[in-house]
Amino acid sequence: MSGKRLEFPTITLEEAPFLQGRKLEFNSIAEMFYTRVQEKPDANHVLFYDQVITYAQTNQRANRVANYLKEKGVTKGDVVSVMVLNSPEIYYTMFGAQKLGAVAGAINYMLKGPEIAYVLDDSKPKVAFVGSEYMQDFAAGYAQATHKPIVVEVVTGVEHTANIAETVLSDILAKYPDDEALVPQSPDDPFLLLYSSGTTGKPKGILSSNRAQLLISQSMAKIQLFQGNDVMMIIMPMFHTNPICVWSYPVVYCGQTLCIRKAFSPVDFWPTVLDYGVTVLMGVPAMYSYVYTAIDPETIDRSKLKLRYAMCGAAPLPVELIRGFKEKFNVDIVEGYGLTEVIGLSSVNPPAGIKKPGSIGLPMPGQPVEIMDDDNKIMAAGEVGEICTSGGYNMIGYLNQPQATKETIRNGWLHTGDVGYMDEDGYIYIVDRKKDMINRGGENIYPREIEIVIEGHPKVAEVAVIGIPDQALGERVKAFVVPKPDVDLTGDEIKDFLKDKTAKYKIPEFVDITNDIPRNATGKILKQELRKMHS
Repeated sequence: MSGKRLEFPTITLEEAPFLQGRKLEFNSIAEMFYTRVQEKPDANHVLFYDQVITYAQTNQRANRVANYLKEKGVTKGDVVSVMVLNSPEIYYTMFGAQKLGAVAGAINYMLKGPEIAYVLDDSKPKVAFVGSEYMQDFAAGYAQATHKPIVVEVVTGVEHTANIAETVLSDILAKYPDDEALVPQSPDDPFLLLYSSGTTGKPKGILSSNRAQLLISQSMAKIQLFQGNDVMMIIMPMFHTNPICVWSYPVVYCGQTLCIRKAFSPVDFWPTVLDYGVTVLMGVPAMYSYVYTAIDPETIDRSKLKLRYAMCGAAPLPVELIRGFKEKFNVDIVEGYGLTEVIGLSSVNPPAGIKKPGSIGLPMPGQPVEIMDDDNKIMAAGEVGEICTSGGYNMIGYLNQPQATKETIRNGWLHTGDVGYMDEDGYIYIVDRKKDMINRGGENIYPREIEIVIEGHPKVAEVAVIGIPDQALGERVKAFVVPKPDVDLTGDEIKDFLKDKTAKYKIPEFVDITNDIPRNATGKILKQELRKMHS
């Protein structure tokens, strides 16, 4: 790489005002959490609507969960799944599992029966905590799965007819002792399992280590994003790496407060920011675009506004929106980049340094990032290649998929599949994304995953799925379907067929019934031609 890259402006952990007098090194995330509880038990951990939950209260409830899990035979290395809408219960269950050295596994709560069955059979959890809202779909997956975990319902009042839960979380929290359940662990032990869609159509389980999460937590303390007395608002779904790895654990490491909302609500956005004293939040471009266009800044009481940074990732953000948001609300949108395989964050525009709108910033401290060619050679400034990362942030590997792991991590470098370049200062720019992947409002969708399901329709001969540009969501899903000879088939039939088989956000909003799908000489579908046909 020619030229001299800029150093990411950081402070040491010892210089961080919120870490004064606190322990800085740990062997596990569970130990880190327990230590922060001992240091300041009465500090606010979670703000959730009218609930104010201290670090001590979260710890107490996590211990009750851990002691229940211990009674059920959960030990170090076992998987405990969580399929729950954004709420403090996610922390009770995940920390509870992790205290025992078990692996907390978040399940996407938008999945349907067959998708849930796959995750259960792949990860084989001993226990699964499931919210009432998702119990019907979970029960359908449970019925189809070979592996059947103990099920605990996290009751929310949503009615369903499924009857597979052994008990409910509220009973566990009421009846089990809160004796400290923490067991010794190693930095290299797995602690978290998140699923990401795969190009083959089957999701991959991504196994992360305590070490990787501790590194990102320390890095978040160093980049001067937090100042102390911070409140970070989570509005993205908490089965994603971003709310969990980039925010939940680092905020605890820094001893700060999390404000959880069930989901993004335009009406709720500014009132929450103002009423809870939010200083940092994370969103996706579609959310910021809506807030920018729909909200009158005159309706906001600036005297109560403490928001310093609105972080953004998951999809490209128009430079005009970054500038407009600053002008309209006096809030900086800061872009970053990461993926589940690297604990959620690889680069970010420095909060305390030079920000280059349109870039995804500088590599995070302690995380080498390079642009490489197909032979793993580092490319010069301005040259386009694959974004690759190295170091302790990288995943342990894909669960049950050693070959896929070997293909992704080569010579110590994790190949993201994203194409970009670095400028002379070391700032990274993305020019293309993972091949064929669709990004719909921050949700990554692999076309092959949907194609496989549609191919199961008795009237379908061939199918190809693409993403089409959309101003609000970035992309929407479109399917081109070739029916079998002499049958009538409509787009609505395809959509109805998918309703109980795949998550709603993956169902194509546009379906073209066609006689032919363009292919090259080797028979490969030419998706670029399909995109041209749409435009």
